[in-house]
Amino acid sequence: MNQRQLRSRFRTAALVVCAVLLALLAGCGTEPPPRWPWWTSEDTAAVDRELAVWRPLFNANRSLAGALEQGYRPDLLFADSTSATGETLYKFAHVRSVTFVPTDSGHRNVYQFERANDTLAMTDTFCQVPYYDTMAACQAVFEYDSLWVVGFRPDTQISGSPPETTITFKPSYTALRTFDPPATATKTYGWSATRVLFLQRDTMPDTTYYHLTRTTGASAFVPTSADAPGISRVILSRPGQIDTFFYSARLDGKGLFNLRSIDSLYTVQKGQEIGVVVATSTPADTGADKNRFFLGVAGTRTDITVGARSGQGTFSFSDTGYQHVFVEVLPMSNIAYPAGEYTGTIWAIPVRVIDQ
Repeated sequence: MNQRQLRSRFRTAALVVCAVLLALLAGCGTEPPPRWPWWTSEDTAAVDRELAVWRPLFNANRSLAGALEQGYRPDLLFADSTSATGETLYKFAHVRSVTFVPTDSGHRNVYQFERANDTLAMTDTFCQVPYYDTMAACQAVFEYDSLWVVGFRPDTQISGSPPETTITFKPSYTALRTFDPPATATKTYGWSATRVLFLQRDTMPDTTYYHLTRTTGASAFVPTSADAPGISRVILSRPGQIDTFFYSARLDGKGLFNLRSIDSLYTVQKGQEIGVVVATSTPADTGADKNRFFLGVAGTRTDITVGARSGQGTFSFSDTGYQHVFVEVLPMSNIAYPAGEYTGTIWAIPVRVIDQ
């Protein structure tokens, strides 16, 4: 091996040694990466303790409490004059009240000690919790004192070549039945509600502690999102400010399911009048069906229906603290007929009420 080759090998070896030294120096003073997964049963217990504090506020069952106090008189519609099967149609003529009886309540949390929301930085000091409420056997009890009955007869037509027989059903009679004392009918249904919570982990000597820092709104579907009416937006307004809320998380933070700091939730003053407008994308045929809209605030429930697809009203809070604005949409079809499914959609928008 000549002298030139020796010098070349020496330079190569020196470069390798320098690289190793630099790597070792770069690692000095740094801590090893955290154990993953890093949480323990103590972390889960600490999250449970914090959630228990907020549970009364986040309990979605509250949104189903109450009743439709005012009676209503569903009209017979053109759609009621047709039948695909010829079965007799029954429709409420005068409903005195509808009482909701929530039963079989269930709740569960899903702990995610990892990033599940791309807008938040990855750290090892938080827990994100999808928060679920379900009910399997709620009841809607209708008290009514009169009922429309529509009978149908088959109408047979033969046409075409070769001839084909077509059978349609046309109304044969319409009768109004009254009940004294009033009669009742019950619809049983299930529903599910969900929201997302974000809890930050505090470092304390000999203690694991989490505190809630972010929350989304909540939604409840009766019985499922595929069957329930679709709310397209909710608008909250006060002097000088209008805020529109949509369902999915959005870059502008105006989604019901945006994770927002609890200190930067929609904020109103105690006693301040707030306007609310609700718009829906269903029903497709407003001649055959309409929606009814309800506003729930601080335990009260108000009918705010103004159209087949819209509701409008006002509200205010008499107490400070964290509250919710409940918006409920019920298709008229499910509260106008004794038969058929009971469906509905509820949005719960979290707000922070402060002193003036």
